[in-house]
Amino acid sequence: MVDVPLNMKEIEVIRFVIERYRKAMIFEIAHTDSRELKKYLLEREDLLEVLMQKLDSFSEDTDTQRE
Repeated sequence: MVDVPLNMKEIEVIRFVIERYRKAMIFEIAHTDSRELKKYLLEREDLLEVLMQKLDSFSEDTDTQRE
C-alpha cells in the first residue's frame, strides 16, 4: 500500500469533485434504461463511496496528528 500525502485543502477539493461527480452519476443511473450501463455506474458509485470514506479516514488521522 502506498500512502499519498494530502493536506486538508487538497482533501476538501478532492471530496468536492467526487461529490459533484457522484451527484451527476446518480442522475445518470436514474435516467438510464441500459441494465449494463446502470450496473457499471452503480459499481463506480460504490467505488466513489469507498474513496470518500478513505478520505474521511485520512482527514481524521490528519486532525488527530495536529492535536
